[in-house]
Amino acid sequence: MIKKLALLSALLGIFLPAAQAEVTINGFASVVSGIDLEDDGNPTNDYGSRTVDNLQESKVALQWTADLGDGMRFVGQTMARGNSSDGFVLNYDWAYFDFNVGDSGKLKFGRLRIPFYKYSDYLDVGYAYHWIAPPKSMYSLAFSNVDGIGYQQNFVTGGIEHSINAVLGRYQGTLQLGGNDAPGDLQNLIAINYSVTAGNHEFYAAYAQADTYITTPFTARDQALDGDLGRFLGAGYKGSFGPIGLFAEASQVTVDDSILQDSTGYYLGGSYTLGDMVYHITYEAEEDEGKTYANAGTTLVAKNLGNRSSEGEASTITLGVRKDIGMTTAVKFEISSYTEDRYQGNTSNPPTSLATAKSEQKALLLRAAVETMF
Repeated sequence: MIKKLALLSALLGIFLPAAQAEVTINGFASVVSGIDLEDDGNPTNDYGSRTVDNLQESKVALQWTADLGDGMRFVGQTMARGNSSDGFVLNYDWAYFDFNVGDSGKLKFGRLRIPFYKYSDYLDVGYAYHWIAPPKSMYSLAFSNVDGIGYQQNFVTGGIEHSINAVLGRYQGTLQLGGNDAPGDLQNLIAINYSVTAGNHEFYAAYAQADTYITTPFTARDQALDGDLGRFLGAGYKGSFGPIGLFAEASQVTVDDSILQDSTGYYLGGSYTLGDMVYHITYEAEEDEGKTYANAGTTLVAKNLGNRSSEGEASTITLGVRKDIGMTTAVKFEISSYTEDRYQGNTSNPPTSLATAKSEQKALLLRAAVETMF
């Protein structure tokens, strides 16, 4: 037995060095502190008004890329995100093989990022943008990855750069139902993102759809989520005119024949760059349109607010500054004024008007962050 192990070790010593792939490891981290200066008893984004919190948006990640030769790579990413109840929670975000197709195409298999937004590819890399985090009114979906296949094609025509990014697959994990986490399953998920870059101006449009399954106690057809078609539409622009930058994105999310409200979100803003400083302002807004639905287990359409999904609107104005330090580190400060008006139905004691169902929430968030890449 000892001789066999010795022989195996010798063979591994001979063959493994030639077979080992070149592996590159990179990473990024964000340490974010914040406090809600509006003491109304309604914490926003888990930021309270009694103490500074360092967990909610802090994160650290490692990404490794293995060059397998002949145009093949393996890419993986693990990230630990701050969580108010569990501390830092570790997850695998990416794990896929990609293959070069010609000079400008790439085929991917595995767990991929869904190309919903302008910043989808580096959504969690805070150093990549001027905010501490992208506007939540736009970047509001509870998931960002899919298990499946993807293809990206880049090409240039007339001096204009084009990129098409498409994915097909399935997502199984947590989704949002009425503001709460619920087990979800998005089957036959298809997403496509088309972007154009002309000089200092970038445009994109995105579309996605999936058959939506969410575990609920409801049985009525317009309450249950048992394969209802969900759709996502998005578009955006980013451009610069010397030191002045302009940026905007908008999206709409709908799910047919379901209790889920239709959601629309957008933001627009501007920035001014002065040396290693970036000053910026952003206005963002989100509107949820409630639906009247049937009583559970029946097909009768209710006529009161007790059988209406929640609806409301929220807006945020953010002022901020970013200062670059060294090669790959930035310090950021932001103050955000948040207001929300929401109307919530209640089947046990239904309100008689939107006025009596209305709830208001305000926040004045002060945040600071140090973000880096390595």
